[in-house]
Amino acid sequence: MPQISHEPDVSQQTPALRARFATLHWVRYPAIRTADELPLDEHPADGLSWKFGPDGPIGPDGARLPSEVWCGVALFRDEASARSALAARARFVPQLAETVESWHALLLALAHRGECNHLDTVQPGPIFDDSRHDPGGPLVVLTTAGFILGPGFDVQRAIAFRRDVDRVKEWMRSAPGLYGAHSFTPITRGDDGVTMSVWADDAAMASVMYRPGVHRTQIDRYKSEHTADRTSFTRCRALETCGTWNGADPIERARSRAGGMRT
Repeated sequence: MPQISHEPDVSQQTPALRARFATLHWVRYPAIRTADELPLDEHPADGLSWKFGPDGPIGPDGARLPSEVWCGVALFRDEASARSALAARARFVPQLAETVESWHALLLALAHRGECNHLDTVQPGPIFDDSRHDPGGPLVVLTTAGFILGPGFDVQRAIAFRRDVDRVKEWMRSAPGLYGAHSFTPITRGDDGVTMSVWADDAAMASVMYRPGVHRTQIDRYKSEHTADRTSFTRCRALETCGTWNGADPIERARSRAGGMRT
């Protein structure tokens, strides 16, 4: 896969700079798209980070293979920049006008734990500051997982971890209170993979993800075996959404608690 860099210049940022807001983007093209078929040089204005990649099967290098479904997450320090980016999403989401369906959300980070390399590839650390205000409503969860590349990098370890991510998603498919989930590997080599899920509320997520089962087993394995080099977990609220996914807005479906998960 091409080694493409489309990050904003963060050379003047201090290591302590973190995001408070994010925009999330799910797009479905009419057919499988590869990285070399998409214009990937643009990024959101005033964004701290922009990651975009396919939600396909795991390839031999540990990254996800091309797919008709691609996902993106952009990070922002202030709400105004995030809202502007959401409104101008066609400028940086590749070939948005050609998608058969897309869904986008402005997220406020409520609680963040762990480490990710989306703001600093040299010294990964926390990427969000927690919000002191919770507007309530459906829950959006962002999780990341990454590996240290270099002479000791074991690609089979990355492949095994991401296959376990897919096993968890399959196990979650009929979970009550879940209204969508996707995972993607950014097209820039070495960037931490992202999984996103939409839940009716915090209690619905906790009742599924922390009870005995496939996900709880993977959490325990990570703690005991260090199946990845770093992970992060962020709880978010959606402040604004637009578009549809499988014919409806997942946040609106979550508010009504109608229907089951469709990805």
